[in-house]
Amino acid sequence: MRWDEVPEDRGRVRFAAAAEAVEGYGGRGLNGRAFHPAAGYLFPDQDGEGWWVIFQPWPSPGLPGSPGHKVPGDLLACNDSYGDMVHVVVLAAGVWEDDAEAAFRANLPSSLTDAARVAASVAHVAGSGNRDGTMRNVAVQQPAAAEPPVSPRGPMDAG
Repeated sequence: MRWDEVPEDRGRVRFAAAAEAVEGYGGRGLNGRAFHPAAGYLFPDQDGEGWWVIFQPWPSPGLPGSPGHKVPGDLLACNDSYGDMVHVVVLAAGVWEDDAEAAFRANLPSSLTDAARVAASVAHVAGSGNRDGTMRNVAVQQPAAAEPPVSPRGPMDAG
């Protein structure tokens, strides 16, 4: 896992991890842009542990560039405090980056639970199951209500 500031990318911090160091995201690696609460870059969960919330763009071979950051992707909560692995919880799949950024700017979540609520309010890209970059019926649908993520310690430490 690594993070670094990317000044040419609107000053956002990039969060990245190789696929073999990520659990909970279908064998995929991470290379996304971090959102942040009012203080710092970590959103505390109910136990006080810090989580990164990032926008992970989908691979987009063959898609023409668009103005701004009008690209589809997923909103992810990432916790790197469990050794060498990054645990991922998908907060919202198939959303536009600009819409997600606007929602976080307008609502200013301060905890992981707040971030999950904001993520659930972001409109989804229709046909969002297309991870290969192809888009059909690019329209907006309202997301279903989402439960806030559960700390991974319970199920992972059980048994």
